[in-house]
Amino acid sequence: MRHPGDPPYGRVMEIRPATDADVDRLIAAAEPASQHHLRERWATQQRGDGLFLLALSDGEVVGHTMLFSESKYAEVRAAHDVAEINALHAYVQGKGIGTAIIGAAEAIAGDWRKPAIGLAVGADNPGARRLYDRLGYQLWNGVQVVDTWTEKDAEGNVIRSHADPCDYLLKPLA
Repeated sequence: MRHPGDPPYGRVMEIRPATDADVDRLIAAAEPASQHHLRERWATQQRGDGLFLLALSDGEVVGHTMLFSESKYAEVRAAHDVAEINALHAYVQGKGIGTAIIGAAEAIAGDWRKPAIGLAVGADNPGARRLYDRLGYQLWNGVQVVDTWTEKDAEGNVIRSHADPCDYLLKPLA
């Protein structure tokens, strides 16, 4: 029988901002094309423009996201003062990792006194869209956003540029 104060069922996850040592370890284990993105996320945290959040279970990274202190999309910034979840990645689906990361991001955004939190999701990611819908995110009333990003090799050379149309979802935090 469970009692108040018992840990949750399953593994207990820690969600926290990345450290220098975490980033070094992640880069060492990553494919060359992913190394640049990890460095960019770390640089964003170092500038104070957001937090590179890690989910850890038994001391191992099991997921991560970038939490920006404001939207990367000009059209969203013009209409809303939101924190923004970007590039949510749970290493294993269906284990509550993404939900835990989102919950932590929402709590941090609340600490930042943001009235809402947002994120972009592509039509090619229906599983993520179902998760966001379940967690109370709703389609915003603005235009569809275009997520532009580049794939780079470990040295930072552009391999491919992307321009992905996405639905933008918002969740009030008040």
